[in-house]
Amino acid sequence: MDRYTKGFVVASLVYFFLAAVLGIWMGGTDAAAWVPFAHVHFNLLGFMTMMIYGVGYFILPRFNGRTLHWPSWVPIHFYIANIGLIGMVATAPSLPSTGFVLFSALSVVSAGMFAVNLGATMLIEPKAAEDEEASSAPPPIAPRIDPDMRVGVILTSWPQTVDVFVGHGFASLANPEHREQVKQIPITLRMACQRHNVDLDYMVSELNEAIAPASAAKGTSTGGTFAASASAPAGATSDKTAGPAPSAGKAKKGKLGRGETIGEDHILGEILAAYPETEKVFRKYYGDGCFSCPGQATESVKQSAMMHNVSEKQLLSELNRSAGL
Repeated sequence: MDRYTKGFVVASLVYFFLAAVLGIWMGGTDAAAWVPFAHVHFNLLGFMTMMIYGVGYFILPRFNGRTLHWPSWVPIHFYIANIGLIGMVATAPSLPSTGFVLFSALSVVSAGMFAVNLGATMLIEPKAAEDEEASSAPPPIAPRIDPDMRVGVILTSWPQTVDVFVGHGFASLANPEHREQVKQIPITLRMACQRHNVDLDYMVSELNEAIAPASAAKGTSTGGTFAASASAPAGATSDKTAGPAPSAGKAKKGKLGRGETIGEDHILGEILAAYPETEKVFRKYYGDGCFSCPGQATESVKQSAMMHNVSEKQLLSELNRSAGL
């Protein structure tokens, strides 16, 4: 959690404690008229609402595989919500008053900021950085499919391969909506075949026959794994770097490249894309659900370790060891 998301949760607990104290005051003495008002609002706008704000900002964008639409609003929202609540309680004894109306309006504005920000996050499709780069310089399509290509790239570049996937047991890909979800997840053909117990070499052969029947026999003579010296263009979208030097696997700016050490702030999906061999480590700690979770696109190693109660240091050690670093 970042500073202000965590701040909402801490504020929620403080208001909960204050509401409990006021509750004892109300039950044990003839409390002032403003005390019941403060007790109710510290519970509702304080404890419950602040907790919803903090947890909502943290969880909902991750469940949708997106980043918050306007993250710069969160600090403003934090201060407005707290000032509004405290101001309402402070001006309650003078009801009706202009001050109370002003602080009430701040509370309404804070609720609106939360609703609009999360609503935009879930409903407005973000423009991915990859799409922006692709619009200026679209990469050429590789002439053959290799085991370390992403399933999403294969389905996007060669839609006719859907029938091959379905025929090999990937029945869910017959659903167009599920196909679109799979295209966003960095799972390679090798990883998918291992998970579904499908013969990788035969699968590669079938896919290449589907996209280029005339040249499939030549391309599959090595058992389905194509050499780096094949006539694929430099921009071919394969997740595995063919060159011997780590520098050959440099990724796009802001992305993890093959040969780079995996750190706590690297995104899970980027790690799987650069190092497919780390799949077994994620499966060990997070289970099979990790590979269909949209949080792959936004969660870092540090965040996921915290959410799954896993030692961050141990996880990083095993990931780097699995990646050969």
